[in-house]
Order: sequence, then C-alpha cells, then structure tokens
Amino acid sequence: MPGQDAGHQVGDATGRFALVGDAAYANTLGGFGTGLAVVGGYVLAGELALANGDHRSAFDRYTSIMYRYAKIARKGNAGPFLAPPSKLKIKLRDLTFANKLLLGLMMKLTDDFANDIELPGYPD
Repeated sequence: MPGQDAGHQVGDATGRFALVGDAAYANTLGGFGTGLAVVGGYVLAGELALANGDHRSAFDRYTSIMYRYAKIARKGNAGPFLAPPSKLKIKLRDLTFANKLLLGLMMKLTDDFANDIELPGYPD
C-alpha cells in the first residue's frame, strides 16, 4: 500500500509468496550462504516470471537449477568450526584463521563452489 513501510506491505500480503535468504541454505565459510541466497532469489524470480503464473512449474525449474549448485551447502555445516564447543577446538579454529596459507586455501575452495553455476538469462 502506498505510504506504508515494507513491513506493513508484507503483513498485508495475500496469496502465495516466498521468502528467500541465506537461512534457506546451510552455514558455510566465506559468505557462500549469502551468495546462495542472492543466486537463489535471482533464479526464483526469473523462473516465476517465465512460468506465467504456474508456480509449480517455476518451483520445479528452480529446484533443477539450484539443486547441484546448493549441494555443497547441504553437505557442509561451518557452525561447529566457527563456534566450536571446546577450548581445544576454539584454539584449533583460531590457529586455522591465523595461518594465511590454510585460510587462503579454504577461501579459494569456497570461492570455487560459489562460482560453480551457469546462471540463466531472464527477460526484463
């Protein structure tokens, strides 16, 4: 509704809608979850636009495009590494972050995963 903030617009929404964000994917290193959210939002919006109102078709296409790309996130969980449960594991995590070579290799691997998708072009 004109003049209202987005929070009110969402509260007044009727029909079907989807919320997409990095919580839709697993916690990964290097912001990969955020990248997945951006790519997922792009693909979902594009597929919904192409589907001419057939959301089931759009969701099926979205799944077929995103499944392989998001596979690494489904298998990984950086939570135990980023927030370890013991003093020893905290020390090991901190040593990993302090080791520029090891950290660089981890980030390179994450970057490779993040770029491993051919994005479809969608009409404006």
